[in-house]
Amino acid sequence: MPGTIRILAIEDDADTQANLRDILELDGYAVDVASRVSEALNRSDWSEYTAILLDRRLPDGTAEELLPQLVKLAPRAGVVVVTGHADFEGTIAALRLGVTEYLLKPIDPEALLASVQRIVRVRQAEERAQQAERLAAVGEMMAVLVHESRNAFQLAGASLDMLEWNLEGDDENLKLVERVRKHQARVSRLFEDVRGYAAPILLDRRTVDITTVLRDSADQVRTLHPSRTVRIDIADSGSDAAPFEVSVDVCRMEQVFRNLFENSVAACSDPVEIGIACAWGDSGDETIIEMRYRDNGPGLSTDCRRRIFEPFFTTKPKGTGLGMAITRRIIEAHGGTIMAATPDGHSGAEFLIKLPAARDSSSNAFS
Repeated sequence: MPGTIRILAIEDDADTQANLRDILELDGYAVDVASRVSEALNRSDWSEYTAILLDRRLPDGTAEELLPQLVKLAPRAGVVVVTGHADFEGTIAALRLGVTEYLLKPIDPEALLASVQRIVRVRQAEERAQQAERLAAVGEMMAVLVHESRNAFQLAGASLDMLEWNLEGDDENLKLVERVRKHQARVSRLFEDVRGYAAPILLDRRTVDITTVLRDSADQVRTLHPSRTVRIDIADSGSDAAPFEVSVDVCRMEQVFRNLFENSVAACSDPVEIGIACAWGDSGDETIIEMRYRDNGPGLSTDCRRRIFEPFFTTKPKGTGLGMAITRRIIEAHGGTIMAATPDGHSGAEFLIKLPAARDSSSNAFS
C-alpha cells in the first residue's frame, strides 16, 4: 500500500491513538493524529486525506457535531467512526451524516485495515470513473479539434509556401518562415499526441548530449515568455568530462523539458530559478544519466506528488491535465523513469529523471 495514502486519526485516548497509528503505519499508510476537535480543525491539508478515523466522543465535541464540518472540509475522504459504546440510534445518525464505516473498541486490526482498504478502493474507483468521463469528453472534443486544425495548418502551410516563393533570395525573412514552420509542426504534433494519447509512442532516435536538448528547450521557453525573468541553469561536468550522451527522439525530449519548464514558469514568481544537474549513475546492468530538476516555486503537496502523472489531473484552472502524463509516457518509452521527489532543504518542486546512457558513451561514463 503506497505510503502517500494519508489518514487522519482523531482520537483522544493515547493508547488507542498509538494502536491506530501502529496498525496503519505497519501496513504502509501515512498517519496524522489529533486529540481534540479544535486540533483536528486547525489544518489546511484536507484534500490529502483518503480516510478519517473519528472517535465518537472527544473532550470538546462529538462525532455528530464534527461530521458536517468534515464532510465539507474533506468531501472525498471516507469517515470511520470509532466508539466504545455502540447504539442503534447513534449508528443510524452517523450513517445519515456521511459515515462510511463504524468500528467498535477495542480495535480489531484486521477489521480496521479492511475498512480502510474498502475506502481506498472506492476512492480509486471514483477517480478512475472521473478520468474515464473526462477522457471520453476530451476525446470527442479532440477529434473535432484535430480535424479542424489539420485544415487550418494545411491552409497556413500553403500560405507559407507562397510567402517563401515571394521571399526568394531574402535569407533573413526566409529564416523566419522556417521558424514558423517548425513551431507549426510542433503544435500539430502536440494535437496528434493528445488524440492518440493511448496509442504506442513511436520514437525517431539519435544519439545526442542531453544537455544540448535541455539548452534548446530552455531557449524555446524563454522566447515564449519575453516579459518574464526565467533563469535556467544546466550544470555540466566541464569540457574534460564525457558528454551525457543518450539515444532519444529529440523532438519528444524537448516536449518533456518544455512541459517541466512551462509548469515552473506558471508556478513561480519572477525571477524564475530553475536548476538541472546531470550525473552518471548505474542501475545494475546499464549506465544511466540522472537529471535532478529543481525550481524556486511553492512546491508540490503530498497529494500532488502522488497524482501529478495521472491523466487529466491538474491544479490549474485551465488545461487538460495531460502534460505530465505525456511527459512520463515519453520518458518511459525511452526506457527511463521520472518521479516527483520530496524536496530536501528547499521549498520548490523537484523531479528526478533517469535515462539509459547511449551505448557508445557508457564506456567513458566514469572516466
